[in-house]
Amino acid sequence: MQTLEGQFIARITAFLGRSGLSATAFGKKALGDPNLMRQIERGRSLTLRSADRVQAFMDEHDGISTGARAPPSRPRYRCRKPSPRARRWKTTRRSRAMTEQPSSESANPPIRILRLPEVVERTGLSRSTIYVRIEQGRFPRPVALGGRAVGWIEAEIDAWIRERIAESRGEDAGSGAGR
Repeated sequence: MQTLEGQFIARITAFLGRSGLSATAFGKKALGDPNLMRQIERGRSLTLRSADRVQAFMDEHDGISTGARAPPSRPRYRCRKPSPRARRWKTTRRSRAMTEQPSSESANPPIRILRLPEVVERTGLSRSTIYVRIEQGRFPRPVALGGRAVGWIEAEIDAWIRERIAESRGEDAGSGAGR
């Protein structure tokens, strides 16, 4: 099973093959950083904001070009000294991502992870209230992202918000749970 980060890198790689952009041009246009792909190959993790900007750039570019150019016969990006992790991706995940990405992406929409500040902003609850409600079983549990980092699945937060709206409007008269 591939991690979310691995899936995102595979999506970028597939985009590079589809669009014909070089890795340097892609990084420059997406985030203003021509070394973006080289840094990702070396293990840099993108922030959620940067990942959103990269995804928005790819979506916008795909909407404009819509397959005007055939993908090159080989990946255009080659790192000078690939790390062992990068070598593994080149031989396994990269080639698989180019062939399987369009069908798997349409069947399984991408999952978006929200960090605590965005959850606080969306729900209007404080950090402490969120954690109290998690312990009470009245709020979606976070997903461990590694180390001490956690995030919430956007769809679960949206569903929780819809439930609160339904309860407050009396659409779900059976449950009297309030804030």
